[in-house]
Parts: sequence; C-alpha cells; structure tokens
Amino acid sequence: MSSQPRASGYIRTSYAQDFALLGTRFQRISLAAFITALLGFPLIGSPFQIDLACQAFLAAIGSLSLMMLTGYAGQISLGHAGLMAAGAFTVGILFREADAPFWITLPAAALVGGLLGIIFGLPSLRLRGLYLAVSTLALHFVVVYLGGEYETRRGFSTGIVIDPPKIGTLSITDGRAWYFILLAGAAVTLLLSANLLRSRTGRAWRAIRAHETVAEALGINIAGYKLLVFVISSAITAAPTE
Repeated sequence: MSSQPRASGYIRTSYAQDFALLGTRFQRISLAAFITALLGFPLIGSPFQIDLACQAFLAAIGSLSLMMLTGYAGQISLGHAGLMAAGAFTVGILFREADAPFWITLPAAALVGGLLGIIFGLPSLRLRGLYLAVSTLALHFVVVYLGGEYETRRGFSTGIVIDPPKIGTLSITDGRAWYFILLAGAAVTLLLSANLLRSRTGRAWRAIRAHETVAEALGINIAGYKLLVFVISSAITAAPTE
C-alpha cells in the first residue's frame, strides 16, 4: 500500500489568518521567549556587552530600512552609512549652533534623511544595477566631506561632542537606559516595516522588484513608489543617530 501524504496541520482559511504576524502557537511562544531574553539581558550583561547590544539595535534599524529598499523594492543602495552620518551631523550641528533639544534634533535628522532620499532616489528613475549603486555610493563621500569641512571650520578636531539628552531634569547617561530605548526603537521600526510591507505600498514595491514593465502595465506609479521607498528608508536610517 502506498502511504498518503500527511498535511502540515496548519491551514489558513481567511485573509485575517494569512495577514497575521504570528500565525502559529510555536511562533507566539518563540517570540515571548525572545522578548523575555531581551528584557532580562541588561540584568546579567556587562557594560561592554550592553554597549555592543545597543550598537546591534542601531544596526538593526539601519538593516530594516535597507531591507525595504533593496530586499523588497529592488533598489540598490551603498550610501546608507552616509545617511547615518548625515543624521549624526544634523544632531550635532543643531545642538552646537542652536542648543536644540532631542525632540527637535530627532525629527530634524529624519527630515534631512528624507530630503537626501529624494535627491539620491532620483537617479533610480533612470539608472539600474551597478550604475545606481555607484550613484548612491557618492552619498557617503559627499556627507563625510561636508561634515568634515564643518568640523574643520568650527575647530571640532575630535568630532562634534553633544550632551546626553534630557527629559525634564533627568539626563539619560546609563547604558541600561539606552539599551531599552534603542530596543524599543528597533521594535517599533520592525513593526512599522512589517505592516508597511503588507500594505498596498509594500505590494507595489515587490511588483517593481519582480518586473518594472509588468508593474507599470498594472497601473503602478513606478517613479512615485521608487522615490517613496528611498525617502522612507533614508528617514528611518538617519533618525536613530540621535
């Protein structure tokens, strides 16, 4: 007798189940265990390990933004390091020149990143592949050059040093506090990215990545969605440098 194939036991029967972030019990248990480990890590980790974790959260935010741009929209970018530098320079300049608090410098960094996303996203309307990669790579060198010129003219030979952000009279200096702040930022970025990619915009990006000609024939605004993904990705990358 020939054996019959066995079903997996997990069958989606509605669109709500198909769009659920956590579709199975195993996924929910795994996520709960992972969150518990993340929340408990600062209690046992050394200051050096906590600092590494903070850097990992910053890198995760940049990786998520690059995932949307390259992984889903199919647009190559080698300039995201320059976007993080642009956000950092924006924060430093606003603090030094205008003594701006973090609730002003944070949106300003995202705004600068979005504007740079428009400028360096325009070549994507004409260029593809290696040519697009080279044009975005120029972003890094332009930002580093302009930032270096500002530091030289203002005498900041060791970089722009800013004070820790304050909430009222409380200054955020503890590494564990930064751990939870950056963890929350990475989690929010992940949720926003996941929901955006499941929306109409995300489906349009995937269609463009698969085949631009077919996507355009389906009525997708190629130029608009390309610029949109550059703006969103650039703003997310520049903002966490606060």
